[in-house]
Amino acid sequence: EVLARYGKTLSKEAFKPYIGTAEVPFWEDLQSMLDLPASIGELLEARTEEYLRLLHTASIEPLPGVLDLVHWALDRQLPIAVASSSPRDQIHGSLTAAGLADFIPIRRSGHEDVGVGRGKPHGDVYHAAAAALGIEAADCLAVEDSTTGMRSADDAGCFVFCVPNASFPPKDVSFADRVVNSMADVHAAARGSLG
Repeated sequence: EVLARYGKTLSKEAFKPYIGTAEVPFWEDLQSMLDLPASIGELLEARTEEYLRLLHTASIEPLPGVLDLVHWALDRQLPIAVASSSPRDQIHGSLTAAGLADFIPIRRSGHEDVGVGRGKPHGDVYHAAAAALGIEAADCLAVEDSTTGMRSADDAGCFVFCVPNASFPPKDVSFADRVVNSMADVHAAARGSLG
């Protein structure tokens, strides 16, 4: 939608390498590749506005097993956070649309909560989320669906589960400690190791 404002498009194939990456490098590449006349800030703002507009017309169904895993962790007073490449407004909008906002109040953005150029695939956003929880990233279990996200969690020292993105399966899962088919599998593994 944002690119259409400038008469541009991006194919699904061309988008794949950017899944999970920080917003600024994504828009810098597109600005250069597509000769976009807007500033990076304008493009970021337009994307957030468009994303939130789309969320107002739809809801997001959490992946099977997510609610069970979240409730299981909360019942055991295990802290939960979101470590995302997205801007805070997009994180909040997504969690709200999925009915998860009230369950996961701690969110860290690779766009706003870490230094410039330190978003995913760097581990800084995971370190920021762990610090907000009052623990070390090495004591965290991370669930990711993209190679970029797995690299970030691995860089931070987290134990990394990969639940491959169904629309854009990652080609490289070598940064995951364990690859599973679903969030229900993550829940089963967590129950098995933590009771």
